Amino acid sequence: MKEISYKEYYNKVLGSWLGRVAGDFVGAPVELRDVKYIERRYGEIKYYPKKINLNYVNDDEMYEIIALISLEKYGIDISANDIALEWLHLLKYERAVFTAEKAALINIKLNILPPESGVKNNPYFDFIGAQMRADIWGQITPGCPETAKKYAEMDGSISHSGIGIEGEVYIAALISNAFFEISIRKNIDKSQKFLPHEKKSLYTQTIKKSIDLYEQNSGDFRKARDILINEYWARLKQQLISKCSNLQTERIEILQGKESEVHVLPNIGIIILSLLYGAEDNEDPLGRSICIAAMMGYDTDCNCGNIGAILGAQLGADKIPSKWKDPLQDTFSTYVKGYEKWKISELARRITNIGEMVVKKKAQNSVKIKKKQ
Repeated sequence: MKEISYKEYYNKVLGSWLGRVAGDFVGAPVELRDVKYIERRYGEIKYYPKKINLNYVNDDEMYEIIALISLEKYGIDISANDIALEWLHLLKYERAVFTAEKAALINIKLNILPPESGVKNNPYFDFIGAQMRADIWGQITPGCPETAKKYAEMDGSISHSGIGIEGEVYIAALISNAFFEISIRKNIDKSQKFLPHEKKSLYTQTIKKSIDLYEQNSGDFRKARDILINEYWARLKQQLISKCSNLQTERIEILQGKESEVHVLPNIGIIILSLLYGAEDNEDPLGRSICIAAMMGYDTDCNCGNIGAILGAQLGADKIPSKWKDPLQDTFSTYVKGYEKWKISELARRITNIGEMVVKKKAQNSVKIKKKQ
């Protein structure tokens, strides 16, 4: 049985959220920017590209805040319908809802609930949104990736299907495993257990391809990224387009255009490359990984946020360098009605308390959280 004290569990949840928010502030200024522009404008990113505005809101985390509020309201046996209906009640600005989540919200308003809400009139069903909001399911299931998978599949069905949901499962498993696994490479490998075999999943194939690119391009993340995007993803994108029917004109246009940069496949590739190259920095793997992801472009705030959450859970708050923590001032802002301002420490405490209940009820004697001291 794996054991962790409540104090250390909280420290790692806090680290995960500090990493998440830090990643957002690194990635947001360069989101969907061309990599040549990023390199020309910012050079080698080593710190926050812009001065932090504590009132800034990133849309990515509001779904995780709603998930937490829903867990507290309905309990740990929560359903996708519970969360979907809370989207209606708690999302403050519809203008901050995009792609698959926007399509799902329209469906939910019409009383089309999960899993139908994730597929009906939704050309973005395999984009990044579910992967983006996976962190909390790993945070409440420390060392219990099987349980993290179930939660992620449930939540993902609100707005996604297929490889879109696989993205949420994988990130949740990475974070769940990170509470006990200190090697990011081993974590990347063991978390694939919760995905379909590579013969059945483009998502799994992309993870393996990214590992290969890292191993074949020692020390050169820009070259690995160039092959990933300009060769591998370009080929997969055409494959996805070829599977569209003549009636799926909107999806075809999306895959052919700028919005394809928000698809889950190239972005998980960027996450894997960033984690592997960043791990080479023994002093600050979290900061280096986040910065590499920012320099790789595409959906940088989502990618940097997920990376920060994974490595923050692995390291714990006390091992994250002050240069990343201190500017945040324990402050977090969001577009959730009635929950616009948070202390990151309080948010972590509430997640830890939910996680303690999840482990006690669902861990099946595989994990134990020692009592508070």
